[in-house]
Amino acid sequence: MRSYGQYCPVSKGAELIGDRWTLLIVRELLYGPLGFNQIERGLPGISRSVLSERLRRLRRHRIVQQGQDGYSFTPAGEELRPVVQAIGDWVSRWILEDPAPAELDPNLLMVWISRHIRREALSTRRVVIEFRFTDLASRGAWLVMDRNDVSVCLQYPGFPVDLVVTSTTRALYRVYMGRTTLEEASQRGEVKLDGPSAIVRAFPRWMAWSNFSNTMRSRLRLVPSRL
Repeated sequence: MRSYGQYCPVSKGAELIGDRWTLLIVRELLYGPLGFNQIERGLPGISRSVLSERLRRLRRHRIVQQGQDGYSFTPAGEELRPVVQAIGDWVSRWILEDPAPAELDPNLLMVWISRHIRREALSTRRVVIEFRFTDLASRGAWLVMDRNDVSVCLQYPGFPVDLVVTSTTRALYRVYMGRTTLEEASQRGEVKLDGPSAIVRAFPRWMAWSNFSNTMRSRLRLVPSRL
């Protein structure tokens, strides 16, 4: 870690969480406690050695702790929650546009979606949703959900499918991030829901989408031409 050589809280903060991957590790731990492999899954492209080094540094500075359930925030780390939200809201309000092709990762999108399920809205029985990405040959994913757990499966999980969501990766990213709504995407034929009518009606209630989607929707209501 290189020092800016400045006695300033902003420069010290940049030294600690401003280098490559560290802030994204903090973002992952918003959903902790997480095991090492779970953190790695949310950070495609990071090497295991870099992840290990960054976690050691965060532990050394008492931002992250390691327990039986995995890595989680200390009280100091918990105070980073509104900081990460503020950064994401600022970028959503002023910077973020549609995803570039290189940013369209369906596996990562499924991890993110799985973290934003309103479990209290689920029925008492298990629900299985299949996602079919029409822009990727033979690419699909499944969410297996109940009130106690939500799992992402990249292979057929062996349970009956209750609902099929068909979309391009780009269209589902736009819904997730608040660039458009599920209703609008469905009306345009960009996202299609196939299943029993009760499940189709319930699906929007289950999906909380991104923590930054409300900020994005507010921005687009003010400047609709940015769609």
